[in-house]
Amino acid sequence: MLVISEDIELAVALRDRLDRGYVTVCDARTAEADAAVRGCHPWPWMVVGDGAGLARAAVELLGRHPTLLLWRGAPPPGLPAHTRQLQRFSELAAAAESALGAEVGGIRLAPGAGVTMPDGRHHAGAALEALVASHPRPLFAAAHHFRTVDATLDAHAVALHVTRTAAGGARLDTRAA
Repeated sequence: MLVISEDIELAVALRDRLDRGYVTVCDARTAEADAAVRGCHPWPWMVVGDGAGLARAAVELLGRHPTLLLWRGAPPPGLPAHTRQLQRFSELAAAAESALGAEVGGIRLAPGAGVTMPDGRHHAGAALEALVASHPRPLFAAAHHFRTVDATLDAHAVALHVTRTAAGGARLDTRAA
């Protein structure tokens, strides 16, 4: 998880609250957000922030990838439509905890990184992590980011697939028999 904030307090509070077995909290100041986002390897499946003063380059980069975005207060203009705006820290932390505990079709986030598939095998991939964590809410990103998700679901014989919503978002749905 990448936390973008004017000060360190949000990251420290989340680090203290969330299960460190499932999430590593990386912290960046708002002014360094572009470099912090570009420097994340692997790509973060969740970004949490506060404040509206995010550089345009960081906003554009976050909008190009399937990433769960949780924001305390008004989010910066230009972030994807799936950005969740939460007013209080308790709401933000609860949303992050819920994302960490999400399970869809037997797929759940794995300790450390990646997801545990219903067959017990591990898969690393930020797009699938973000889709599971945001379920049933859709993510808005280019379709090519989700092609590998469908291939992974097929390879593990999971009865899910990525569907596009009328508004253009992507989410996991049950595959028709």
